Amino acid sequence: MRQLTILAILISSIFALTAVADRVSRPGEYAGYSDAIYADEWEMSSLYVEVRDGTKLAMDLYRPKDKITGKVVETPLPVLWMHTPYNRRYNDNNPNRLTVDNYAGTAGRLVKYGYVVATVDYRGLFASFGHNEGYNRGQWTTAARMDAYDITEWLAKQPWSNGNIGMWGCSATGGSQIQAATTAPPHLKAIFPMSSEFDVYAFRVPGGITGARGADSMPRAGGQSPQEARDANAAPVDADTDRSLLKQAVAQHAGTVESPGYVPYRDSLSETITDPDSKQWWIVSSPHTYLKTINASGIAMYLVANWDEGPTKHGPFFTFNNVKNPKKFIIGPSRHCDWIGVQRQTGFDITIEERRFFDYWLKGIDNGVMDEDPVYYYTYNAPAGAEWTSAKQWPLPGEKRVKYYLGEGSLSTAAPTTDGGKDVTTVSYTGGFASAAGGLVYETAPLGADVQITGHPVVNLWVSSTATDGDFIATIYDVAPDGRATTYNIQGQLRASLRTLKDPPYNNLGLPWHSSTEADVSPLVPGQPVELEFPILPTSIVVKAGHRIRLAITFSGRGTPRIDPAPEVTIYRDPAHKSFLTLPIIGAH
Repeated sequence: MRQLTILAILISSIFALTAVADRVSRPGEYAGYSDAIYADEWEMSSLYVEVRDGTKLAMDLYRPKDKITGKVVETPLPVLWMHTPYNRRYNDNNPNRLTVDNYAGTAGRLVKYGYVVATVDYRGLFASFGHNEGYNRGQWTTAARMDAYDITEWLAKQPWSNGNIGMWGCSATGGSQIQAATTAPPHLKAIFPMSSEFDVYAFRVPGGITGARGADSMPRAGGQSPQEARDANAAPVDADTDRSLLKQAVAQHAGTVESPGYVPYRDSLSETITDPDSKQWWIVSSPHTYLKTINASGIAMYLVANWDEGPTKHGPFFTFNNVKNPKKFIIGPSRHCDWIGVQRQTGFDITIEERRFFDYWLKGIDNGVMDEDPVYYYTYNAPAGAEWTSAKQWPLPGEKRVKYYLGEGSLSTAAPTTDGGKDVTTVSYTGGFASAAGGLVYETAPLGADVQITGHPVVNLWVSSTATDGDFIATIYDVAPDGRATTYNIQGQLRASLRTLKDPPYNNLGLPWHSSTEADVSPLVPGQPVELEFPILPTSIVVKAGHRIRLAITFSGRGTPRIDPAPEVTIYRDPAHKSFLTLPIIGAH
């Protein structure tokens, strides 16, 4: 009998060791720590949840079913929820595409692993009651400020919830997670915000470039206003069989304020937002305004961005360097929220990364996710197998800030020595954000070796104009020997009258920061040179030997007002007016 007992212990130990050996937990890979213990199909239900001021918000719930009985699981589980202005039920308003299955992060895939998933319409949008102002940023107004807090705490109290709540989503639904953190719900343990902003003025009005007054109004599509189109696609909750509740909700949507309107400066007051405490829109709706509360919350964050997206790219970098909370950060190689594209391109599955993170924070599974380097990023054109890399900090500790000076069509590490160097052009109003039409181009000689650029470039330009203002847009390209030019939204821009530099109210990574207040507007004096210094969106790219690095300077983009006659612009490049591009170089140079 004793021999059988010893044999049983040995067999048990072997199985245990085998199970441990089969465990894998690293970025994009996860096995052996938690299994798909429930059925592939879930139960979907919907209901209204009443928040503190009596407003009812529409919620969809996705709960797992038992594999054998097919019944809904009653075991208390962690809950992941999304607060969305984009239709809680249908992604892109397509009835064949459920949000939980198709929106970036696809949290519906996590239900079978032991999660309840929920989606909630913002107040005043789709099936939710109430009034919305600012559309996809409407959660920042006074009436809506505590909605995410109330929903989080309601979810924590349900019998099928274990009280550990997380959030997921991208873009506005990434920003809504950061907004939730500014109210510090006690049961919100971890969030996974993708492509979320930090300084919203820098996101919405990059470089201070905004259109003329009235240009920000929302157009009608197909004869419907945006609100009418949303109402037409709203999904009623289960109990609303005759859609009478939906009709009542829609009635409350009257007077929706789609946009803050013309708010050109960081301290501008919105003329359309009716909430008196939200008039200073860029300040009220910026997460950095609430940094002290966020840091005190302790909410764990997994921040996400993609290299080939526009101004939304900037937010996670600054959030990562300003929050004190437990955190991780990943940057992938695709467009805005396109993590399905990242998976097709590289095999990396962001939903697996969500599961690793939430398993740790909401289930207490020690899978090592927080023991890894906190930064994980993709480098374009890196050697095969080395595209994904980790780092202990951002910016990278080995970064070298190398200046490339503008010459006669050239970029060189040698400073100019000849007086009188300048380039003159007439502004062409192409309307294209990255178009080089009417612009000026500066290139390196063909590179003698590979050059890795990883980090935040900065451009310093000495300029003048025949006008009192102008927009300056800098774009970096990788130019192949055959002339093919590639960029991944490696762009920066600045309105010249908003060139005033100030100390930032947060850690700006040492980059130039423009106050962009109305009091700091400084018009150009026609013909008088001034220096513009502004950051370019970050990147990680290897420019191969034989390729050239190109800097294109253009003078019109989205929001640039037309001036007639078109002004003449000069870029100076002489010893007294050194114009240069600073690149973050990794490795030998």
